[in-house]
Amino acid sequence: MRIAVYKDNLSTGRGADRAVMNFAEAIKGRGHDVSLLDKNEFSRLLSEQWDIVVPTGSNEVVDLDRVGYFDRKDRARVILQLHLEPKGFFKWKHPIRNFRIRRAFNKVDVTQVLCKAYEAAYHKIAPRPKLVTIGNFTDIAATVVQRENRLDSRLIIYPAALQHVKNQEMLIKAFARLADDYPNWRVHIIGVDTTKYARVCKRLVKRLGLEGRVIFTGFKKDLSDEYGKAAFVAFPSYLEGFPLTLLEAAHWGLCAISHTALPSAASVIVNGETGVLTKPSVSAYAEGLRYLMQDAAVCRRLGANAHDFCAREYSRQKIVDAWIALFESYLNNGVFE
Repeated sequence: MRIAVYKDNLSTGRGADRAVMNFAEAIKGRGHDVSLLDKNEFSRLLSEQWDIVVPTGSNEVVDLDRVGYFDRKDRARVILQLHLEPKGFFKWKHPIRNFRIRRAFNKVDVTQVLCKAYEAAYHKIAPRPKLVTIGNFTDIAATVVQRENRLDSRLIIYPAALQHVKNQEMLIKAFARLADDYPNWRVHIIGVDTTKYARVCKRLVKRLGLEGRVIFTGFKKDLSDEYGKAAFVAFPSYLEGFPLTLLEAAHWGLCAISHTALPSAASVIVNGETGVLTKPSVSAYAEGLRYLMQDAAVCRRLGANAHDFCAREYSRQKIVDAWIALFESYLNNGVFE
């Protein structure tokens, strides 16, 4: 198969960029002719013949619609790959842009969403395309690194860009309620800490008297040291596609704590079995933190379960198999099944 994967910008370093690059590499590794194209190579996407074109978000599918690609008789079939919850593509300040996204979403042949919870939301936006649910993957080792050595850890980590939607404030406020009861615990907030929102979070830490307890580490490309030292991962974000951080945590045998306002979290976290899901309030999140902080054996058990669950459900092989089956179903039968 000749497959064009189109991502307009691959230089932001976000999780979606990594997911797209991993996807293209994995499909290519199965022997298919895969080209990963950015905005500078858009003319190549339009001029060459492909079996499948995979735009990887709203910008990309709007670009195809803008140039009339969906009206071409010789066009390839288009599978839209989404790396965000469907509602996250729309901004109330940009009604014209929102209209263009809805129109383009409704023209693709198939749309892939990352979890079942997104299917109804997408069909309200664009009822025509067929939907398939395929999650993300990470390479999860067969054995968990340093699981035995983590019993004495007193470190919570949150690797994510410091942005309002990532909701670091909830973690800081929740931890503040427990700090006196657990004086040896620390929180590492890992991400670029020069944003406006980062300054808000730093002021909050100072106001709550948590300096030295909540530490802004800055951006780290290699997180293996942080994952290796952590007791568990906090993930209070309220807008995601499919959190790669939760899969990475599972790779290291770490459980995570998120909340029920993030639909995709439930794809990885089975509450009380592979991690903790709380109500989306500071008080509830604080009690979830306490549950994990007070018993290292609980963290170990949930982390081991998370590792085994994600290794089974979100391995590279299983996710890539689903994509290959989707591609081949169309090419062999003329329809997507």
